Amino acid sequence: MKTLKVDDHILACTLRYSARRRTVQIRLAKSDCLEIAAPAGMSWDKIQQLIESKHPWLRLQIRRLETVAANPANSSLTHGATLLYQGAPHTLLLLADGRGKPHVTYAHCAISVHLSELVGQDNDPAVYHSLKKWYMAQALDRLVERTHYWASQIGVRPSRISLRDQKTRWGSCSSRGSINYNWRIIMAPPEVLDYLVIHELCHMLHPNHSAAFWVEVGRWDPNCLNQRRWLRLNGTLLSKILSAGN
Repeated sequence: MKTLKVDDHILACTLRYSARRRTVQIRLAKSDCLEIAAPAGMSWDKIQQLIESKHPWLRLQIRRLETVAANPANSSLTHGATLLYQGAPHTLLLLADGRGKPHVTYAHCAISVHLSELVGQDNDPAVYHSLKKWYMAQALDRLVERTHYWASQIGVRPSRISLRDQKTRWGSCSSRGSINYNWRIIMAPPEVLDYLVIHELCHMLHPNHSAAFWVEVGRWDPNCLNQRRWLRLNGTLLSKILSAGN
């Protein structure tokens, strides 16, 4: 474990070498943790020099992650906690009804998890699994519906729609028209979800991020830059809960 200093911030660094890499890749996993992937044989001094040139970017990312960490939404799975769903804050209610399997109900800006008994600890496995199952079911229903709608508008026909649980990717489209979505997008505002759907469907016409691709995306979503910015700024917030290791 190595450390780097950016202004008054001390970053713990994990360094991974790869014989296949030709450049240094850095990722700020947390506001105090930097992940580095470097070509095999590159010296630590050389890596430090390259990272120093990225200090302006790192300062912005540190501030962004500190803002996310201070946001009370998606911080815990305790009774009364605030969870995001379709871009809006909802209250999490943990209710003991003494019977049946754990299940989730939704009404009046509250997401309720019904349990046979309350354990009284954050990230209770029953709460964790029930909520994740519910979120994924809502995401699949919504994404299938919006994909079919926008596919008919754009004039494409995806071959398959599926969900993924990823930390850094929101979607992908294969050369065969198979589309994958990160289920956490259901926590984002509906217009951001629609942007993601449009983005992936437009890859069926342009399998790249060329100028023509962005023109096509903008044709169907004139506010695509705002939606893209929202995801860039708030994406980490959507991954604060219901993640492996939380």
